[in-house]
Amino acid sequence: MINLQKRRMRFSFGRISTWFLAIIILVIALFPIWWMFNIVFSQAGVPVSVNPRLYPASISSGIENIKLVLSRNNNEFLVAYKNTLMYTGFEILGVLILCSMGAYEFALFDFPGKKVLFSIILIALMIPTVVTLVPTYLLVSDLGWVNKMQGLVIPGIASAFGLFLLTQFFQDTPRELLDAGRIDGASHFQVYRYIVLPLSTNALVTLAIITFIHTWGNFIWPLVIATKTDIFTVGQIINRYTGEHTTTTINMIMTANLLAAVPPILFFIFFSSKIIKGMSISGLKG
Repeated sequence: MINLQKRRMRFSFGRISTWFLAIIILVIALFPIWWMFNIVFSQAGVPVSVNPRLYPASISSGIENIKLVLSRNNNEFLVAYKNTLMYTGFEILGVLILCSMGAYEFALFDFPGKKVLFSIILIALMIPTVVTLVPTYLLVSDLGWVNKMQGLVIPGIASAFGLFLLTQFFQDTPRELLDAGRIDGASHFQVYRYIVLPLSTNALVTLAIITFIHTWGNFIWPLVIATKTDIFTVGQIINRYTGEHTTTTINMIMTANLLAAVPPILFFIFFSSKIIKGMSISGLKG
C-alpha cells in the first residue's frame, strides 16, 4: 500500500513538473508575439516603455497603424505582401511537385547510380546556403531572371531536404498497392498520381508547412536577387523600416512585423495536426 502511494506521488509530481515546464516554454514562445500585438494596439504618442502594460490599450490606434503601414509609400508593403504570397505559393507548388516525383523514383524503384545520386543529395544537405549563393546568383543573372519572380522561385524548388523527407515516407508505401494498380492497367505516372500521392497527404502537408515557413521568412536570397521595389518581399520592406537611418516609429515597425507574422501563424494553426502525423508516421528513418 505504501509503495503504491509513493508511485502515485511520483507520477503526480512528474506530471505536474511536465505541465509546469510546458507552460513556461509556451509563455516564452508566445510573449514576444503578444508584446508586439500590445505595442501595435497602444495609444498613439504614449511609449510602452513609459506606460508598460500587458493588454492592448487602443484598438482604434492599432487599426490606424495597420492602415498607415499598408498605404505607406504608394502601398509598398501591400505590393511586397503580394510578392511574398506569390513567391511562397509558387515555391511550395514547385517543391511538392519536384520532390514528390524524385522521391517516388528513389523510394520505390531501382535504377543505375541510385545510391550514388542519393548520397550526393545527402551531401547537399550539409552544404551551407551561403556557399552556393554566388554561383546561383551568377547562373540566375545569366538567364536574365534578376528582379523577376522566376529568379526568386526556381533556385529554391530543388529541395534536398524535401526529397529526403518524402523518400523516407514513400518507402513505407505497400508494394501490393502498386502491383494492384499495374494489374488494373495503371501507367507509371498513374500509380504515382492516384496511389502514392493520396497515401502521402500527411508528409506532403508537412513539407508544405516547412517550405512555407522557410520561404516566407527568407531574407538573404530576395535581398540578392530583388533590387527593385516592385519585386521586394515583406522581409526587405521590414529591413528598410529598421535601417540605421530610419525615421519609422516603433509602432509602424511592430505593425509591419505583426502583419508579416500572421500568415505563417495561421498556416501552422490550421495544419499543425497534419505535420505531427506526418512526422510520426514517416519517422524520418535513414
